Amino acid sequence: MLAKKEQHRFLLDLARPYIEEMFRYFNDEDIMVVLCDHDGIILEGKANENTKRMLERIRFQPGADWNEQVAGTNAIGTALMEKKPVQIFSAEHFCQGWHPWVCSAAPIRDPFTEQIIGVLNMTGKKKLVQAHDIFWVVSQAQKIEQAIGFHLMQQNIFSFKSVLDTIHDPFVIFDMDGRITRHNDAAKFLLGIKIGERIESYMDAPIYQKDLKDLSNKGMQALFRGKDGTDWRIRIQPYKMGTYLFGGMAIFQKIGSKTSIHVRPKGNSTRYCFNHLLTKEPSMIRLIKLAGKASFSDKTVLITGETGTGKEVLAQSIHAYGPRRQGPFVGVNCGAIPKELVASELFGYEGGAFTGAKSQGKKGKFLLADKGTIFLDEIGDLPLDAQVCLLRVLEERAVFPIGGTEPIPIDVRVIAATHKDLKKEIKKGNFREDLYHRLNVISLSVPPLRERRGDISLLVESFLRDACEGKTCPQIEDEVWGIFHSYQWPGNIRQLKNVVEQAIFHSDGQVITINDLPQELLMGMEKPSTDLNKTYESSQWAGRKKKLTREILIEVLKKTNGCVSEAARLLNVSRMTIYRKLKEFGLE
Repeated sequence: MLAKKEQHRFLLDLARPYIEEMFRYFNDEDIMVVLCDHDGIILEGKANENTKRMLERIRFQPGADWNEQVAGTNAIGTALMEKKPVQIFSAEHFCQGWHPWVCSAAPIRDPFTEQIIGVLNMTGKKKLVQAHDIFWVVSQAQKIEQAIGFHLMQQNIFSFKSVLDTIHDPFVIFDMDGRITRHNDAAKFLLGIKIGERIESYMDAPIYQKDLKDLSNKGMQALFRGKDGTDWRIRIQPYKMGTYLFGGMAIFQKIGSKTSIHVRPKGNSTRYCFNHLLTKEPSMIRLIKLAGKASFSDKTVLITGETGTGKEVLAQSIHAYGPRRQGPFVGVNCGAIPKELVASELFGYEGGAFTGAKSQGKKGKFLLADKGTIFLDEIGDLPLDAQVCLLRVLEERAVFPIGGTEPIPIDVRVIAATHKDLKKEIKKGNFREDLYHRLNVISLSVPPLRERRGDISLLVESFLRDACEGKTCPQIEDEVWGIFHSYQWPGNIRQLKNVVEQAIFHSDGQVITINDLPQELLMGMEKPSTDLNKTYESSQWAGRKKKLTREILIEVLKKTNGCVSEAARLLNVSRMTIYRKLKEFGLE
């Protein structure tokens, strides 16, 4: 039993405070709280002396095996068998000696591999109402799991650091049976790994139970060849707490590729990643998930959205998240290049190809982006003759520099973006339909800011922090917040950032008031209908307060175009009441 306790020392130490908490609550009652290991063997129990003596007579004590195969139906064994919380009441027990008792048990899982590592059980006389509280047992088990998660991060800090340092490479966590329990997006999309598969199916040599046990002393290395012929080196490290081994973590790295994500590619690289896309709006969360999936594909991406919505941030994030992150990210504004220079800028030229050309020639943007990503911003402004050349490059995966005689193969991922409606441009004859279909393989549409008003507060607070550079940020008046949330923002996020920066400059450093906002913003605010005052002056709200319901608040805010100050005046309440009701009704 001492050896058993030593093996599970980590679990005992972490669970003990929560067992003590339960015991203190019931110390005068006929109730016992016990902790078992993953086999159903009781490691430790807590009860008053009278209860302890009663339960010892029916073999409920440290060292006893309560696996269902040994003891029949009981809460501990059944929780292990069914892998979920259970309550066994009185005569439901297999053993007749347990019929006066009710038992509630909840499995305790490792939060990373989700394998059961123990069971928390509460046993009490059936006449005691408190003994029937299975929800408290589940709650305490969850608290123990949270404590385990925290300490596992501490214990495995070097292993987790290795994972985090190569987070863009495929990695998996597997249990002691070799069953994969967690993986990242790279493992899913690059290797096709699925939860429940065995880790050895991704190794050229088999892995045995003995190999898994040896992980506690050392790591392992293995090789794997993917379906596409890519060779991977696998580094496997132990995943444990104390002397208890949970399984392992496997990190896949392409053979011949760089091993550190901290090595930045020379030349152009990205400033943004998905963490820069601040949102709590469901539409944006779905977009980011799709973009993350697109990161692991080489298919062409077309990003559409109004000016200032963050199309380039999304494009850079796709590059920075995927396997091409080690390569260059080359951005091109197709609308900013003079028509006569588009071909030479994109595809390059040979020496002496035209008057004024450099004698040694020049690489085009596509060649500069080789092994990486080229971002064709404002693709809708690309001249028609350049569209023909671009279509050829996309189809043949090779560029023809001006003056050149041979194509140069390229390995480039293409992301294009536009604020224009390309289907309308096709009808006008300004954009080639065949090029549109070649570009629009993966389509991502970024919503305008007016359709994600729930993100305005997040964005404003972020812009404030960035602009203040560590200094104390000014507060924002309620009326200013009202304008921020009701304005239409034709310039989207770019305009919002500009307005915040201007307001900070004009403010006194303490509070941003309506007087600190740009005049064009205030002039652009839509005025409420002139009939609105008459409507409400003749209504039940004129001059008196009634109960402010959710429906009435929505109606008034719609009529005032979201202007909180105007709504407060018409409803004869303060602005703070409006904000309080917005929060109460979940309308923020």
